[in-house]
Amino acid sequence: MAWQLDFLTAFATVATLLVFYVSFLVFQRLVLSPLANFPGPRLAALTNWYEFYYDVILQGKFTSHIQQLHKQYGPIVRITPTELHIDDPDYFDTLYSRSGRRDKYSYFANRFGGASDSFSTVHHDTHRLRRKAISPFFSGSNIQSFQPVIRSKVAKFCYILATQYAAPDHAVVPLSRAWMALTTDVITSYAFATSYDQLDSPDFVDTLHDALVAIYVTGHFALHFPIVFPILDRLPDWFVRAAQPDVLPVVGLRKDLARRIREIREGRNTKHREAAHPTIFHELLGSDLPEEEKKDARLGDEAQLIVAAGLITTSGALTVGGFHLISNPEMVAKLRDEVRSVEGEMDWHVLERLPYLRGCVHESIRLSHGIVTRDPRIAPEEELRYREWRIPAGTPVSMTTVDVLMNAEIFPEPERFRPERWMDNPGLERYFVPFGKGSRQCLGINLAMAELYITFATVFSRFDFELFETDESDVRMEHAYLVPYPKWESKGVRVVIKGIL
Repeated sequence: MAWQLDFLTAFATVATLLVFYVSFLVFQRLVLSPLANFPGPRLAALTNWYEFYYDVILQGKFTSHIQQLHKQYGPIVRITPTELHIDDPDYFDTLYSRSGRRDKYSYFANRFGGASDSFSTVHHDTHRLRRKAISPFFSGSNIQSFQPVIRSKVAKFCYILATQYAAPDHAVVPLSRAWMALTTDVITSYAFATSYDQLDSPDFVDTLHDALVAIYVTGHFALHFPIVFPILDRLPDWFVRAAQPDVLPVVGLRKDLARRIREIREGRNTKHREAAHPTIFHELLGSDLPEEEKKDARLGDEAQLIVAAGLITTSGALTVGGFHLISNPEMVAKLRDEVRSVEGEMDWHVLERLPYLRGCVHESIRLSHGIVTRDPRIAPEEELRYREWRIPAGTPVSMTTVDVLMNAEIFPEPERFRPERWMDNPGLERYFVPFGKGSRQCLGINLAMAELYITFATVFSRFDFELFETDESDVRMEHAYLVPYPKWESKGVRVVIKGIL
């Protein structure tokens, strides 16, 4: 009997303490918090499980739900216990400022297991150190000298289409996967001096699509349970393959990229000697970066960022833009006529002066959105102001690029692909934010632009396509997992080749 009483007493004590703790937490977050007076749903202010429900249970729906919250609560909303979100395109330059200190929210660094790449770097000074080492590779002059590689990969892409998919068989081209194979071969050539050669894969089966989906979906879960990636990294491949084969690509890609860094370090990859351009990781390993910044794991994280960013957003823009162009033959005809005015080889800087092609590239990027999950910033040393609101220093504040790019006041009929909207309208450039802005703006903008201009100009001047069992739902965002994904049952954009010009 005595032990039963002791158990009941202990249980009652624990239950009482739990009630007091929960009550204090509720009071602290809803009343005492410096964000208590900001508008937003009380449940979001109370717990991160609110975000978990929309992004994990409902599979990447928090981005679209935040937009609904703005319609209900206004342009500034408290979306988690610690974070504010703003929907005001004119505030973008203030939040993502190039001057002043802007730290990353450490909560978001956990998305990929506390990865040490520059994208996940929390502190401003550390990010600046890492970015300074990488940024020269993506300068306009270096991308200009890298153009021959881009042109050679695009030429190979066209050769494969012409020899394997054109008449007489008119085989179906899995164009989304083909674009991804192309952009992967470009970025891996630049990063490692050795291409993944995914263009050689039959029907472009061997792309990184499945691995990146697995990584990004796992990342949404790991945001709330950051132990996930460290555990996966330590599990042997055979165990993951037997227990949960769906996440094997997550483990495989990270290990493969770290292995490639090790091969360069140990002198087993000397392909850079044959290249007419610098290669990123050969140069980084020989740079004056501190030695702790050049460890295999650290540079492996950086490699995953560079490869993923270099292939997925560019292939996404090619997919979305390609779909809309193929859907509108008159647009293709106008684009083709303009490109034919260019003499000599396809040069990025020459092509970007073609107004209609420029409009097509911008619309392709705008409608493919780039990064579609929010990207919080912290101003640790200054109080931010938004209209009448005073935002305490150290508060994570986020915006979402897709909210700007799809704003109907700035881009009338935002769902429509209208290249003309960019012609003779320089004021729109302020709202062209798919690469972000400020001190942490995406480094790869020049490479992406060079690839898009050269690829669109070359491919659509040589081939006449027709869509195959594809509609707009195959390019419209349904799930926001860092980057946008259409409905899961989509087979991507597929086409047949009607003719070679």
